[in-house]
Amino acid sequence: MSLSGLDFGQEFRRLADQGERESTTVLGGVAVRLVRVAGGGEGRWDRHDRTTETVIVWSGDFSVEFRDHTLHLGPGQCCVVPVGAEHRGRSREGAEVILFTAAG
Repeated sequence: MSLSGLDFGQEFRRLADQGERESTTVLGGVAVRLVRVAGGGEGRWDRHDRTTETVIVWSGDFSVEFRDHTLHLGPGQCCVVPVGAEHRGRSREGAEVILFTAAG
């Protein structure tokens, strides 16, 4: 990792090698969170009252569940969670996901 950039593939390999679940780097006022999601579980309900959250699937299968619908995403696909929308993530087989929110 550098102060001005982030290599997603390299960082996901580092997380896997060290048995870590996630890392966060702030770049230009944006929090970039890389998360390794275990298969078979579901995340906790969450909401962001001041920022959208962009979700990009790097690998695996990942679903973003809202209270009234679910988006199913695969590698290279993304969605934007609107400000204030309750949501949670889940993966059947496991996934690597990149999340972007405003820092702070």
